[in-house]
Amino acid sequence: MKYIHYNGTTILTGDEIADAVAEYAAVLGANGRTDTVHVPTADAHGQLIRATLLIGPASQIVLEPAPEDELEPESPEFVEQLRRGARSAGSAQPVHAEGDDVLGADSEAPATTER
Repeated sequence: MKYIHYNGTTILTGDEIADAVAEYAAVLGANGRTDTVHVPTADAHGQLIRATLLIGPASQIVLEPAPEDELEPESPEFVEQLRRGARSAGSAQPVHAEGDDVLGADSEAPATTER
């Protein structure tokens, strides 16, 4: 599990979900675009809810490991939705210092930082 820290708020969600949100925000930022996403999380009573985030070029998202929990939210549909969004966000791709593939990016395409 991971925490997403965003604008003074902390959201607890699954690893793949958190990673997809951060990677989608990077693609949106590289293309000067924004989107609203509804992140699967759980409330204080363990009920599945969605936290809404506005992400884009000015987003400052921090991911932090969280204690593992058997109730970890998983949403392959949500992750795929972000991948589709990343593919349609534009041609500019963020630069990743670690050389990791970007969510939905063509691994053969050169990375750019067009503005």
